[in-house]
Amino acid sequence: MSDSAIRFIDAGTVSGIRSQTIYHALGYAQTKATPDTIVFAIPESPYMCLGFFQDAARELDLDFCKKKGLPVVRREQGGGAVYIDSDQLFVQWIFQPKSLPLNVAQRFRLFVEPMIETYKRIGIDAYFHPINDVHVGGKKIVGTGAAGIGEAEIVTGNFLFDFDFDTMIRALNVPDEDFRSVFGNSLRQYLTTINKELEFPPSREEIKKVYVEVCQNILKRNLVPGEFTGDEMEKMLELDHKMSTPEWLFQYEKPEVNNRMVKVHAGVFVGSGSFSADGVQGQVVLTMNNDHIESIGLSGKMPWLTKKKSALEAALKGLKLDVEILKKETFPVFSNEKNREAEQELDALIEEIIEISKRKPGG
Repeated sequence: MSDSAIRFIDAGTVSGIRSQTIYHALGYAQTKATPDTIVFAIPESPYMCLGFFQDAARELDLDFCKKKGLPVVRREQGGGAVYIDSDQLFVQWIFQPKSLPLNVAQRFRLFVEPMIETYKRIGIDAYFHPINDVHVGGKKIVGTGAAGIGEAEIVTGNFLFDFDFDTMIRALNVPDEDFRSVFGNSLRQYLTTINKELEFPPSREEIKKVYVEVCQNILKRNLVPGEFTGDEMEKMLELDHKMSTPEWLFQYEKPEVNNRMVKVHAGVFVGSGSFSADGVQGQVVLTMNNDHIESIGLSGKMPWLTKKKSALEAALKGLKLDVEILKKETFPVFSNEKNREAEQELDALIEEIIEISKRKPGG
C-alpha cells in the first residue's frame, strides 16, 4: 500500500462513451511513474453499458435502443448490462497494483468504504453488502466493477441520484413479457437512489466535496487536483473511436437459448425456463434470493399445472432450491390427484427450477 498523494481529476460532464473510456485510457497509459488517480465523471446523455463478455443482441433489445436513441457501449469490465445517465456520478479509481489489496473482496471493501461514509454523512444509512455492493435497508444503491487494464488496477462505482427504471426494464431482451414484469418488479424492489432516500438530496458538488474529504481520511492520503496528460487524452480519443465501432460492440456472439438469467443485485436473480411432459410445454419465471424462491410464475398448457397453478405457486414461494424440499412441500397440492400425468408435470417443473438455479452465477 502507498502513502503518496493521489491525483484527483473532476472530469465534469462528459459524453457517454467518454465516461467509459476515461478509466480505460488511464489504465492503458499508466506507467510505473503514474500516480494513483481518482476521477469523477458524469455522463451527459443516457446509454446502455454491456459487460465485456456479453452478447449485445442476446442481452438487449437493440431495435428498442435504436428507436430510443440509446447508444450501447461495451466496457472491458465484466458484469451485466446496465442503464446509465446523468443521474449517476461515477467514481473511478485507476491505481498502481501495489496500492490496492491483492484480495478482491478486500479491494472492493476498501473502494466502497469512502462511498459508505459519504452516504452516512448526507443522512443515508448505507452499509457494505459483500462482495461488491452497497445497500440501504436491503436495497442496492451502489454497484461496483473491477478490472486489470494495461498496467493499472481499476475499480469503479457510482453515486446514484435517480434511476430510469422503465427504460432499463424495456431495454433488456427477454423471453416474454411475464419475465419483463417479474424483473421489473424485482428491480424496483431491490434498487434505491439518493432521491428516494432523502427528501432534500444534496447536489453533485456537495457529494464530491464530502467524498474527497472522507476519502483522504480513510486512505490517509492527500487527494491533489490534477489534469489528464497528453498521452492519456490521446488514448481517450483512440478508445472513443474503437469502442464505438460495431466490431467492438458485437465481438461476442452466443448461441440462442430458451432461457434467461438476469442479476438484480448480489444474491438476487430472475431466471426463466421451459419444460415439457408428454409433449406439452410449460414455462416458469422465478425470482431467486439467496438460494430460495422469492416469487414464481407458471404458464403454459399443461392440464394439471394449469388447474393447480395458484396453489402450486403459493406452495413454492419461499422454499429453498433443493429437489427433496421442493417435492416434499408441493406434494400436498397434488395429494388428491392420483394421476401419473400430474406427477410427470410436477417432476418436470421441479427439474427445470433446479436447472435454472444452477445457471445462476456466483454473487
